[in-house]
Amino acid sequence: ELYPVILAHEPGGSSFHTVNHYAQQILSDVFQKYDWGPEENLRRWGQTTPPALNLQGPMPPIGFFHGANDFLANPEDVERVAGEIQNLQLNFLVEYKRWNHIDFCWGIHAKEYVYDYVLEFLSGY
Repeated sequence: ELYPVILAHEPGGSSFHTVNHYAQQILSDVFQKYDWGPEENLRRWGQTTPPALNLQGPMPPIGFFHGANDFLANPEDVERVAGEIQNLQLNFLVEYKRWNHIDFCWGIHAKEYVYDYVLEFLSGY
C-alpha cells in the first residue's frame, strides 16, 4: 500500500557523487576516496589516483545495521569492511531475511527490526 508513496519519493537523499562513488567502489574493488580523474586527484589528494580510505585509524564507535536482502550492502561486502574497521562495536544483521535497503526508511516494522536497536546502540555513547 506504500508503493505509490515510495515511488513518488525515491530515489531520494543521494547525490550524483554519492551514487558515482558507490559505482567506483564496485568497479575498482578498492575502498578508496572519490576518484575525480587524474588532474583533479592530483590537486585534491596529491596523487593521480585516489588514496585508500584508512579504516584502521582513530574513529568513533561504529555500528553496522544491514539486511540479508540488501541490494546496496550485501552481506559479503559488509563482512569484508567489518573485518577492516578498527572500532566496530556492533555488526547487526536484521532478523527478517527479506529486509532490504529501502526497508530502513520505508519498512512498516522498521522500529521493531532496526530503530529500537539503533537507539540502544547509541544510548551506550
